[in-house]
Amino acid sequence: MTVTIKHFAVAGLLFSLGVQADPLNSAQQQITNTDQSGRQSQQKVEQLDDQAQQLLNEYRQLRAEADQLALYNRQMTSIVNSQEEELVSLAKQILEIERTERGILPLMSRMLDSLEQFVGLDTPFLAQERSARLALLQDLLLRADVTVSEKFRRVLEAYQIEVDYGRNIEAYRAQLDGISYDFLRIGRLALYRMSNDGTQAWVWHPQQQWLALDSGYLRDLRKALKVAQQTAAPEMLVVPLPTPASLRGEAS
Repeated sequence: MTVTIKHFAVAGLLFSLGVQADPLNSAQQQITNTDQSGRQSQQKVEQLDDQAQQLLNEYRQLRAEADQLALYNRQMTSIVNSQEEELVSLAKQILEIERTERGILPLMSRMLDSLEQFVGLDTPFLAQERSARLALLQDLLLRADVTVSEKFRRVLEAYQIEVDYGRNIEAYRAQLDGISYDFLRIGRLALYRMSNDGTQAWVWHPQQQWLALDSGYLRDLRKALKVAQQTAAPEMLVVPLPTPASLRGEAS
């Protein structure tokens, strides 16, 4: 084959273009690699920024929780200190209560003895009810399941009931020596009894016991009985008082 100069020229030109193309491709590759590296770096920066923001949020949350715990601890310390002071106060109160109980139990016993003596010497109205109340209180003082304060309240209540007897009037029916009577109490001033048919009446006299009343008092006593029973309107009534000079009759 015969090779001409023209062919050598073409081949040389192609070789020259190939030599020039390699550096260009290399530069483009480097740019591409640099872009990829930049994107990767940017991604890393963004990831680090996200992590830093997350850590900052966690720090703020932990700081807020720490502040809350510190406040809670201060509050609990105050509560504990207050409870300790309360325990000391309660211990002192318990000691005082124990001392008070040692003094108040004998006092209540003496109060009941005095009340029992008073009832025994008093006008004999509601005898069974008052005796039963005293017996109940005597048993109450011996019970361990009842507080001292409740015992004392019940004793004072019994005293109050006895005091109130002197401030009101009362009518009731009861038996005496197996016979039923209507009783009328005017405070502690007078106590009357009437037969159920209203034909006989008596008044209690401390020295002479039951004294029979003149029939002239029956009408007023029947009215007074109805007033006490709240079946008649209150009105001015004349009733005999238990004084020997104002009574006629004899003990019965």
